[in-house]
Amino acid sequence: MDSRLSRENALFHRVCDRLVEASGRSDLEDGVCEAVAGVEGVSYAWLGTRRMTASVEPRAAAPLDDNFERALEPTTGGEGGPVGRALADREPAVASVDAVADEERRTAAEARGVERVAAVPLQWSDALYGVLVTHAAREDALPPAFVGMLSEVGALVGAGLAASERRRRLHAGRLVELDLRVTDAGLFPYDATRDLDCRATMLGYTDESAGFTVTFGITGPDATAERVRNATDDTVRVSEPPSGGVVVETTRPAGSVLGALADVGATLADGSVENGTAQLTARLAPGATIPAVVDRLDAVAATVSIASKREIDRADATHEDALDALTDRQRTVLTAAYENGYFEWPRDASGDDLADALDIAPATFHQHLRAAHRNLLDELLAE
Repeated sequence: MDSRLSRENALFHRVCDRLVEASGRSDLEDGVCEAVAGVEGVSYAWLGTRRMTASVEPRAAAPLDDNFERALEPTTGGEGGPVGRALADREPAVASVDAVADEERRTAAEARGVERVAAVPLQWSDALYGVLVTHAAREDALPPAFVGMLSEVGALVGAGLAASERRRRLHAGRLVELDLRVTDAGLFPYDATRDLDCRATMLGYTDESAGFTVTFGITGPDATAERVRNATDDTVRVSEPPSGGVVVETTRPAGSVLGALADVGATLADGSVENGTAQLTARLAPGATIPAVVDRLDAVAATVSIASKREIDRADATHEDALDALTDRQRTVLTAAYENGYFEWPRDASGDDLADALDIAPATFHQHLRAAHRNLLDELLAE
């Protein structure tokens, strides 16, 4: 018993070390497989991530053996197999090698003396990234306590993959854009766009300590400020800028669509809501686990679907990168100034008016606005 506990604790600490030391996603995946394969009684370990085709792409394995790796290339097919069960149930699955559905893969495993197979999901915050699979030559090498530890390892790796995709998005030369269709109920502006037959276009958002502040422009023949106020609650702030139209500021909790996208390393580039359905454009790192993005959104919205996918050069998103250089408060102040006509001549709103609306001192307003200008110019004009 003590030796088994030592084995499990040692595995946990080795995986933690690999997660901390990994220089990137591939290094993380290789390190985890090496750590698991190094446990006494384990003969082989591999890790795969989900693809849009409902398959699992092998990403890493240990010990390295190209022939064996190819022979065991997995898919989520295979009814009753441990890989398919772990992905479908999002729970650890342990089975004898006989349960491997594909004959070629089963034969290859049996030729290596494998008797038991354990598969655990790589899951974090409702997002399922893939699966970690362990082979053992003895049935007693994968006891419940060890499989439980593998499950904890799977959760750690899922969190590590999410963090890796966030970092890669920040530095990637190209980005993936997903056009998403999302429906929800009970939150502005979903119900309001149905009730008022109007369109809500996202003008910007800021990441606050407890969630997000989102600004929408409302258009439509029935979308007067009074009607919008009557269709919302006290948490929604409605204004009529001197430049015209209706502008609404609302808050979203961390567990909203914006928070869900941030969790899986995506950012919202554009968004509008019409007749209760949102059309969103999200940006991710190339090679990101897109099914995990849909998983995470499914957990916070009524329905989610992917309309299209494409790759773009980061240069095409220069303005978003520039805005990323601003602090949350700088972005809030700059957005408020722009939307309320501060930069028009003559000005539609004064700095004092906007400072009062934002509940900050006029000097603070001007300080943040100057800092936002400087950061934007540094980002756009730097060599």
